[in-house]
Amino acid sequence: MHKINKFILNQFIPIFFSIFFVISSIISLIYIITISNITSKIKITFFELAEFYILSLPQIILITISISFFISAINLYSKLSETQELIAFFSLGFSPIKLLSPIFISAIFLSIFNLFILFFSIPYAKMNFNNLKSEKKQEAKFNFQSSQISQKFGKWVLFANKGEKNKFNEIYLYSLNEEKFIISKKANLFNKNGVLIFTLNNGKIYDLNKSLKIIFEKMEINQKIPKVKISIFNFNTYFKYNKKEFAKYMPIALLPIVLFFFIPLTSFFHPRLNKSHPLFFAISILSLYAIISFSNKNFVVSLIISIIFFILGGILYKWKIKF
Repeated sequence: MHKINKFILNQFIPIFFSIFFVISSIISLIYIITISNITSKIKITFFELAEFYILSLPQIILITISISFFISAINLYSKLSETQELIAFFSLGFSPIKLLSPIFISAIFLSIFNLFILFFSIPYAKMNFNNLKSEKKQEAKFNFQSSQISQKFGKWVLFANKGEKNKFNEIYLYSLNEEKFIISKKANLFNKNGVLIFTLNNGKIYDLNKSLKIIFEKMEINQKIPKVKISIFNFNTYFKYNKKEFAKYMPIALLPIVLFFFIPLTSFFHPRLNKSHPLFFAISILSLYAIISFSNKNFVVSLIISIIFFILGGILYKWKIKF
């Protein structure tokens, strides 16, 4: 690797990781608040909250890496401009393309990595996130309280005299459709492989239609938790299920390449002739790109928006950069 490339990358890496840490902390906090709002009506433990957060990591990483790369690159070249190192490089015969090449190559590899996250990691994380949310909602529906009427388990209306940690005593169930009445001395509720199982012990069943009475030692009433299963090998279903996510995150995944030409536009300047505000310009460009991108929910339109920004940046680069 040429010495100038090593120099650029050695300057870029510390800036990138410092900005990455700050932005990842902010985005992680936003996602944790979002998860808390989503699960506000259901009871979850700290470990379940951590599980929801881990399933959100692909989105967090995708957004954080892309934004951190863009801001870090602008920050890097702005510092080189302020210290007049860029002017020294240009005086030695280095072209802007030569100085930008290590960051451009990094942008290509980063965009490829982002696309892998977008098309592989995010869909499966989203599926598991929704399945876990569905599971917790179903469990919340069957979080029976003692001495309360009109509680339901599937088609059964339930009443329990005493209950503690999914263990109940003196259970009464009634099915209006089948006109059956069940009395049980003890019962347990637990989740097994996506199925909620209500186990009744030492009870009686009264069939009001047939005037029939059945005594049992153990009986189970099952309630299956609905879950989504997708596979990339079934591409049509896979794409249809995730097309909103693909449309939403495609501009973010391609951001390092799409906004690359805006890096020199905002960070190449003469410190004696110009005053630059790189962070302001970086946030402004990112905000405009995000607003336009997130207002769209169509995958093809997302690609078109990205291409337009890339071409616009290239045209402005050719017109503006005169070094």
